[in-house]
Amino acid sequence: MGRTLISNIKNSLSNGEYIIDGLLLSEKNVDIEIEVNSTCDILLNNIKNVAGLNIVINQDSNVRLSFIAEEEMESSNINIIVKNNATLDGYFADFSTKTLNLHCKVNLVEEGATCRYKIASLVAGEDRKMVDVSIDHLSPKTYGKFDCFGICKDKGKITVSGVSHIFKGSIKSKTQQNCKIMVFDEESDATAKPILKIDENDLEASHGAVVGKINDEHLFYLESRGLSEEVAKELITWGYLKPILEGFKEEDVKNHISSLIERRM
Repeated sequence: MGRTLISNIKNSLSNGEYIIDGLLLSEKNVDIEIEVNSTCDILLNNIKNVAGLNIVINQDSNVRLSFIAEEEMESSNINIIVKNNATLDGYFADFSTKTLNLHCKVNLVEEGATCRYKIASLVAGEDRKMVDVSIDHLSPKTYGKFDCFGICKDKGKITVSGVSHIFKGSIKSKTQQNCKIMVFDEESDATAKPILKIDENDLEASHGAVVGKINDEHLFYLESRGLSEEVAKELITWGYLKPILEGFKEEDVKNHISSLIERRM
């Protein structure tokens, strides 16, 4: 794929495209520091094998962090520090099976730090999933946005939670949380728990959570055009989940994600 393989537990990265293979770093804590004024694209594979991932994004740097979950992931812990005028764009494509526990904490520690984090999750069979993404605003003029889109079917269960905390002194900061989970079946269970903690006045903060069954009108419209209920649900699933592909650069990776969606539908 033309990426530089990261195989050390401590790393300093400058401009470039990188890949972390958790199989090479099994049960280890991996530390990554992005040098000042760098642009990095990091793809994570087999993250379930890594004990923890710690990333520091230094001043004026931009990082895209993309990863796919396709196997059982009992626990994954990611901690990220974003400094002055640096940006993190995170993408998590979750098509794992059985158990998933993701805990991600982003700390916007200096003025102008930005985090945009997107998740797409497909919960099927008897999956049990927990996703926790929290963003701390610790300095003025920071920006955080967390978006999660999910499909929950069969007997699957998912809980999406996270705290966006704007600390005292973090004036003119902005934070947003959006969670939309569509439930297909009576035995499916989805829960969204967005939390805002606000210790300052001069700011913008919002959150929204929508968990509900598939829209009957959408189904009726598609079926009235000659589609079966199964195909109609597949189209709606694609519409919910496919936008996560924008977070992945290589066509073969995008095709692999598409095949995972099809397999789990």
